[in-house]
Amino acid sequence: MSTQVTTAQKVTYRDNMKLRLQQKTPKLLRATTEVDVTGAMAQLDDLLGQVAPNYITTRHGDTLYNDTPHDRRWIAQPPAITYADLVDTHDKLNTGIDLTGGYVQVGAATLNRGTDDAILGGIFGNAQTGEKGTVLTPFDAANVVSVNVGGAASGMNVAKLRAAWEILTKNFVDLDDDELFLALNAAGISDLLSEPQVTSRDFIQDADAIRSGKPGRLFGFNIVPIELSNPMFSNAALTLSGGGYRKAPFWAKSGVITAFWERMFTEVERLPTKNYSTQVYARRQVAATRSEEGKVGYIEFNEAV
Repeated sequence: MSTQVTTAQKVTYRDNMKLRLQQKTPKLLRATTEVDVTGAMAQLDDLLGQVAPNYITTRHGDTLYNDTPHDRRWIAQPPAITYADLVDTHDKLNTGIDLTGGYVQVGAATLNRGTDDAILGGIFGNAQTGEKGTVLTPFDAANVVSVNVGGAASGMNVAKLRAAWEILTKNFVDLDDDELFLALNAAGISDLLSEPQVTSRDFIQDADAIRSGKPGRLFGFNIVPIELSNPMFSNAALTLSGGGYRKAPFWAKSGVITAFWERMFTEVERLPTKNYSTQVYARRQVAATRSEEGKVGYIEFNEAV
């Protein structure tokens, strides 16, 4: 059998990685607004603030102009997410680059996990604003639901969900046009499923979906099951408060932007420097940011209760 890496093998790996990434998408990506960008510092669309209406009170009067507030959001080019491994025989290569092959499955999972990690970093980290993106805007502390809502140092509960919904509503999120999301780990989901309101007949179908690990909708929020403390997330520490409570982020879909510099790059090649072993390689470059502070918040809850 030839030891040359063929064009067909490269295409097979690329196409199967692409298909796998479509089948098994990042958990948080569908809950954000996606854009493709270029450059070391990408400028997102200018955000136009709200203005009060003017009224015509006299005939033939002068036109009244609004001073519309503008805010620019920027996002810096991040390090790329990569997956690479060495294959010592062509038999293993051909098996591993099949759609169900290990290199395709593990590679896709790695890129997707890195994407979720980038989104968490964008949700909780500083947003780059201002004329040139040099102003760092921290997470708005006014959009935090305290751990004491629904009971002192309490776990996840319906009172907290209602408080989160109220924050977004008071911040003028248009619930007719914007979907709401809440990222929640197993401990938080378990707390909610013990709430009588959630197990009532009105919510039983969504509760069953969430119980099985699938997304469901509760009190206006699409619940996204995800382990926020995943040790493979570099941003896992951002999901813990100073008091050691878990921070479950909630947001409107338009409130979080996921920017791609490169959605997928793949390569299969033999490496002389590795005794001519074959390398399989996949890469993605992605980052995220809040688009508007009023559209993103988090719920503190006690995982120990």
